[in-house]
This record gives sequence, C-alpha cells and structure tokens, in this order.
Amino acid sequence: MALTTESVADAAMRILSDFGLGDLTMRRLARELNVQPSALYWHVADKQSLFVLLAARMGAEADDLDRPAPGQGRLASTVDAITTYRGVLLRYRESADIVLLAYSHSGPTVLPSALSDLDADTRDFVIPYVLGSIAILQNRRLFAGEPLAPRTTGGGSDGHAEASFRTGLTRLLTG
Repeated sequence: MALTTESVADAAMRILSDFGLGDLTMRRLARELNVQPSALYWHVADKQSLFVLLAARMGAEADDLDRPAPGQGRLASTVDAITTYRGVLLRYRESADIVLLAYSHSGPTVLPSALSDLDADTRDFVIPYVLGSIAILQNRRLFAGEPLAPRTTGGGSDGHAEASFRTGLTRLLTG
C-alpha cells in the first residue's frame, strides 16, 4: 500500500478512536503504517498539520451527513447541522481537543460549513459552546468507564444531553 495523505489520516483516525490523543504520536503513526517517521513528513508537515487534517476530515464528514429538511428554516437547519457535527465528534476520543487546536492554528477552514459560514462574532461564542459540551460529555464518559461513542438507542442521558445541547445552541444563535 502506497503511503498517501489519506492513508496517514485513516491511520491517525484509527489511533485516535482506539487509544486517544495521548497515543497519537508521529512515531506511533509511522509504526501503524510500517514506515519510518520521516516518511510521514512528505504528507503532513508536523503534528499540528496532522491535527488540522483530522479536524477538517471530521468537518467534512459532518457536511456529508448533513441533509437539511425541505422547507426548514435557517435556524433549524443550522442547529441540525451543528448537532450532526456534534455526533461526528462524539465518535472520536478527544476530538474537541483536536478541533480546538486545529481551529486555533488554521481558523474556520477546519470546521463544517454550518460553523464556518457563521459570522466571526457568532462563531467566536458558538465554537467554545460546541467543543466544550463535547469535551465535558466525553470526559464524563471516560471517568465513568462508559463507551465514548454515543448510544444509538435514543433517550437516556445521551438523549437528554442532545436536547440540552440543542436548546443551548438555539439560545446562543437567537440571543
């Protein structure tokens, strides 16, 4: 298998999902891909660039999943799209940390369109809300020994967390 930016990103996402940010090192990534660490630098300049690549990939994944309902208003469409992004980020350990680092480094280019299309002032208070809520939920699960991925049964604490998230997001966007 030829080493490509895509294969580097795929392996990095697997490490992130399986082991978390602490184990996502360039050496570990190279070992996973059976290459020397120096080979990675042809595809990603440094670890910060890797984080930008991963965050952009998560944003693109959310954009691919976002399907606005016909006739849906702009606010409801934005809340749904950002909630979809939340769901994507909840699939990956410490994703909020990666996105925060990447966003600090590269700005809104790493975000899904629902967030990057917001005006800068709105984005500046919505991003911390989105990423903070994800980090809190993931850390609670980690400390409780629960699975990091959201339950698919609906309802329960995940249903309550999503409803609370949507309510808070709506208030931020309308207030």
